[in-house]
Amino acid sequence: MNESVKKVFISYSWMVQERVLELVERLIANGIDVVIDVYDLKEGQDKYAFMERSVNDSTIDRVLVICDKVYTEKANRRTGGVGDETVIISSETYGKMKQEKFVPIIFEHDEEGNAYCPSYIKSRIYIDLSTEDEKYESEYEKLLRNIYEKPLYTKPPLGSKPEWLDNININLSSVRDVVKQIRWNKNNNSSKTKFLVQKAVDELVEKAEKYTLAGEKPIEDEILTTIEQSKDYRDLVVEFCEALIYSGMETSDVLASMFERLYNELHDATGRGSYSSTDFEMQNFLIWELFISITATLLHYEKYAALHGILAHTYFLRENFMQNSLHAYDFTKFRTYCNVIENRCKPKCHNPRLFTLSGEILVKREKKPILTKESISNADLVLYQLAQSLDIEGVGAIRWYPISYIYHEGGQPMWQKLRSKKFCEKIMPLFGAKTIEELKKLISKNVYENGMSYSGFFDSPLVILDNIKLEDIGTII
Repeated sequence: MNESVKKVFISYSWMVQERVLELVERLIANGIDVVIDVYDLKEGQDKYAFMERSVNDSTIDRVLVICDKVYTEKANRRTGGVGDETVIISSETYGKMKQEKFVPIIFEHDEEGNAYCPSYIKSRIYIDLSTEDEKYESEYEKLLRNIYEKPLYTKPPLGSKPEWLDNININLSSVRDVVKQIRWNKNNNSSKTKFLVQKAVDELVEKAEKYTLAGEKPIEDEILTTIEQSKDYRDLVVEFCEALIYSGMETSDVLASMFERLYNELHDATGRGSYSSTDFEMQNFLIWELFISITATLLHYEKYAALHGILAHTYFLRENFMQNSLHAYDFTKFRTYCNVIENRCKPKCHNPRLFTLSGEILVKREKKPILTKESISNADLVLYQLAQSLDIEGVGAIRWYPISYIYHEGGQPMWQKLRSKKFCEKIMPLFGAKTIEELKKLISKNVYENGMSYSGFFDSPLVILDNIKLEDIGTII
């Protein structure tokens, strides 16, 4: 990389000389050597030769063409000194010079808002310094980045073809089509909407069954590949949730029914002689991730009543995978510990000292703007917090362990806003509360639990009162 001083030549009309010199001073202050006639062309020197020499000088990194009305008119007519410069620049623009060497700098627009720019360079992407406001600063930054060759966005290095492309081909187009129909159904036909929603759930459950391990490779190799394959499916489930919200459907009943079916149909071992816990780790990861992702989606759209609905729902799930008998569980049944990922994949991964590989996989599978590292880890935390506040009995010793909490940075803005009485009233449905006092009572149940932090990690998962004092809830309008 060339770290030598950057050098530019400026071509302009004298009508804007004062503004040009202000720009020159700023460029120099930012470490850029500027060649311009007022500094570098002396009495007795040939102006045309100076211009030609500057344009062709190999040490000049950029030629900045300052475009105002006068410059544009003279350049197009090839008149005056600007016309002479235009002859030289235009010939070099279409000649041997690199395309990026000549940069139009707009100083003026016409009455219709069109930028004044000479015809020979009009097709180039320009930098607009015609106004003295916030836009000027952002455009000036573009100019600096252009000269220093430090673009705001850089193309990442080319990776390799995902291995899973050769292993599986699950066509989700039919489900995607139904989801689009739900979202854009404008006929207010509730029967049609219900039919489409049921069809979408049927197909989502059917497609989920395809994300299973083939058993052709060691499980620690197959499971990570299959998880990678499932991201498009996970994203489609989120889009389905969005379509339900957009259509005004009763979201919680549909989603709760979907999770119940997903669990029961993905944990079907009838007809088998036996099975082990690792046989269903892929299915467990998929359902766990989907539940956190749907939670993040409902939080994003502030659908608090719908989220309460799926958290307070009683799920009738298989107790024995080889039988059809069902048992009543709460949502914490969808929490999972990924034994294969943590104990067989993690030792072989890029960083065997990770606290959790499954947690890292979870937060890296973003779908912006809804699913980000922060929103995913926040949703995981909220499930942990609400399991206590809603007196969820839980499955096992721990109700919900927020495995990704170590990736959550800072506090939780949604709880910090509880100082506002108006926000308290908005979020009450999430807790099933009717009054602020009832809300405070439920929040007070979310307390630290022993043994919740990772070994070797100082911080425990946040509780709601880490974000706000109980006495401050609902104290301002």
